[in-house]
Amino acid sequence: MISKKLLINNVKNISRNFIFFMVAGLVIYSCSGTVDDMARLQELKKQRDNLDKEIRVIEQKITAEGKAIDPPSKVPAVVGQKMEPELFSHFIEVRGNVESDNNIFVPALRPYVVKRILVNEGDQVKKGQLLAELDNESITQTIKEIKNGLELTTTLFERQKNLWEKKIGTEVQYLQAKSSMEDLQIKLKNAENELEKTKIYSPIDGIVDLVDIKEGEAAAPNTGAIRVSNLSSQKVKAKVAENFITDVKKGDRIKVYLPTINLHLDSKITAASQIIDPNNRTFDIEVKLPDDDRINPNMLAILTINDYADPNAFVLPINALQKSESRTYIYVAQKNGDHWITQLRDVETGRYNNDKVEITSGLNSGDVVITFGFNNASVGDPVDVSFTKL
Repeated sequence: MISKKLLINNVKNISRNFIFFMVAGLVIYSCSGTVDDMARLQELKKQRDNLDKEIRVIEQKITAEGKAIDPPSKVPAVVGQKMEPELFSHFIEVRGNVESDNNIFVPALRPYVVKRILVNEGDQVKKGQLLAELDNESITQTIKEIKNGLELTTTLFERQKNLWEKKIGTEVQYLQAKSSMEDLQIKLKNAENELEKTKIYSPIDGIVDLVDIKEGEAAAPNTGAIRVSNLSSQKVKAKVAENFITDVKKGDRIKVYLPTINLHLDSKITAASQIIDPNNRTFDIEVKLPDDDRINPNMLAILTINDYADPNAFVLPINALQKSESRTYIYVAQKNGDHWITQLRDVETGRYNNDKVEITSGLNSGDVVITFGFNNASVGDPVDVSFTKL
C-alpha cells in the first residue's frame, strides 16, 4: 500500500514534470505563433494552482495525524549576550621602585673627568649646594668664544637695524644680521646648559652618606655619583611608555602592590611628568606612600593604573570577535518570528583589557551577539540561543 508521504512526493514530482512540459509547450507554441499566448499562460497557472491546493490538503492531513512531512533538522545551540551599555575600564601595569623624597643618588650627567669633589661622607648639605664639579675647561672656553662673537654680531645687528629703520640698506642685510645674532644666542644658551651639566648639585637638604666617584676618574653618566639621604617620606617612582602620556595624569587613582611585604595600597598619582625621556621614550610618575616601617627604599612596586574608562560602552569577550584581511565582524542572532537567525555584523573596536574588548561602532542596545558556538552556525540559518538575560 502506498504511504501518504510517498503519495505527496509523487504529486510534487508530477507537478514539477507537468509544469516543465507546459513551459516547453508554451515555448513551442510561442515560436509557431498558432496559440494565443496569454490564454495558454492563464490555463497553465490555473493547473498549477490546482496542484498546489491538492498538495496543501495532503500536507494538512499528514500533519493533523501528528506526522512530520520533512525530517526535522538539528538547530545549532549557541550562547548569546544581549548588548546593554556598561562600564569598560582599561588598565596598564608598570613596575617601579620605592624611593625617598629625601634619599637621592645624584648622578653625573656627562662622562667627563671628575675635577673636584666638594663634600665628604657625613657632611650636612643644603638643597642646591654644589657637591662636585667635572672637567669643563673646553666648555668654558667655548662659552668665552661665543660671547665674543655674540658681542660683535649684536653690535652689527643694532647698526643694521638703525640703517633699516632709516630706509638705508636692504632688508636682506638686516635679516642676515639678525639671524647671525640669534644663532649665536642659541649656541650660547646650549653651551651654558652643557656647562651646568658638568656640576653636581644637592637636590635636597640632608646628609651625604655615599660618595661613589673619585677625582681624576671619568664619571659614568646617568649613574649615581653622590647619595644624599633624609628619610622623612617615601614614594614609588615608575616609568610609563610615552603613548600613555595623555591618559595618565596627576590625581588619577592607582593601585600599588609591594610584593616583598605583600602590601596592597589604594592611592593617587601625585606627580606625572610631561617630558619624554629620549633615551627610553618614557615619562615618570610618582605615588606617595604612607608612613610604614615595613616599607624601605628600592623595594619593587607593581602599579596598576586605570588610564581609560567609558561608563556607557558595549563590551564583548575577545573570542567573540572575528577578523579577516579586510574586516572585523561578529555573529549576531536576529529574531525572525519564533526563531533566531544568524547574521554577520561589521564592528569597530576600541581598547582591549584582559579578555574584554570595547566595541565603538556597529552595535546597538538590545542586539544579541553570539559569544559561543558560532563556529557551528551558518549565516541565514536558525540557531537555538541560550542566555541568562534577554
